[in-house]
Amino acid sequence: MRLPSSLLPSVKIAVTALLLFIVFRSVDLAKISHDLSAVEHGRLAILVVACWIGQLLCAQRWRLFAASLGMRGSYGTFFQLYFVGMLFNVGLPSLIGGDVVKAYMITRKTGMPLHYGFASVLQDRAAGLVSLLVYGSIAVVLCPLSWRGIPLRSLYLLAWLGVAFLVWIVWKGETLYCRRPVPGAVSLPQKLAGRLADFHQALGMMRLPPGAILQVILTSFVNSALVLWLFQQVSVAAGYPIDLIAFSVVFPLVSIATLLPISLGGIGIREWSYVEALALLNVPSDVALTIALASSALIIVSDLGGAFFLPTIPAELRSKRPRQQS
Repeated sequence: MRLPSSLLPSVKIAVTALLLFIVFRSVDLAKISHDLSAVEHGRLAILVVACWIGQLLCAQRWRLFAASLGMRGSYGTFFQLYFVGMLFNVGLPSLIGGDVVKAYMITRKTGMPLHYGFASVLQDRAAGLVSLLVYGSIAVVLCPLSWRGIPLRSLYLLAWLGVAFLVWIVWKGETLYCRRPVPGAVSLPQKLAGRLADFHQALGMMRLPPGAILQVILTSFVNSALVLWLFQQVSVAAGYPIDLIAFSVVFPLVSIATLLPISLGGIGIREWSYVEALALLNVPSDVALTIALASSALIIVSDLGGAFFLPTIPAELRSKRPRQQS
């Protein structure tokens, strides 16, 4: 049975509160406060800069996907929009809030339909997730781990099956919906099917030339390697260094867990996932929670960097009509 949309926020709040209760009841809050104050703030500042460097690569990758759908622009434009989208990741109650903003802004700027913007953003996200899964899959072979008796290799297999299913959806998705407009009476299901058809068509239109494919692969793997190193370095800043290969086993799974739309912006899931995952590496719960909170702070501060570019955006969006391509 599907929950009414009005109940979804309440459910997310309840899940978030429950997970935070589970996590915080097993730790000493005074020790957590002390450990957070002892984190190397200078190292975290360096990591914020490194995180921004990674976003420069992501902006170029998004630009390539958008160009394949006819949304062309300078690297500077995509760089600005990408960072502004990061800012809205902080302000909106969802991990994908910034993606919605990016999709809206690029389609307004180029005059293309909104579903094209969503398709480009989804493709960019997928490329980053796949490269992160590749690293995790290699690491889990080198460092086999199990969670509550379940080999993490099995979880990676499930993740890859999910990726394969999504690829099949893009390839054969038209069989899952039908568009039968009824003259003079278009129902809500028909409208939704139409939106789905438009979005699926945009995904299927993506055609990258060989040079762009190579760029996407390189930027994805370099950025994912940087992400793994960045968040492993948070454990170093917290005074509890974790082996990079072992960390590379659990971090992609933690990242996937935080994407699940069952809590407010991944809050609660992130902390619980860190505590559970780092326990496999013999990291005490209070230290794992310190690392999780420091990682969240790193993400928030990095995302706030988009505020520097916010003043450059409104002028592009003030017009009542999207600017048409020349």
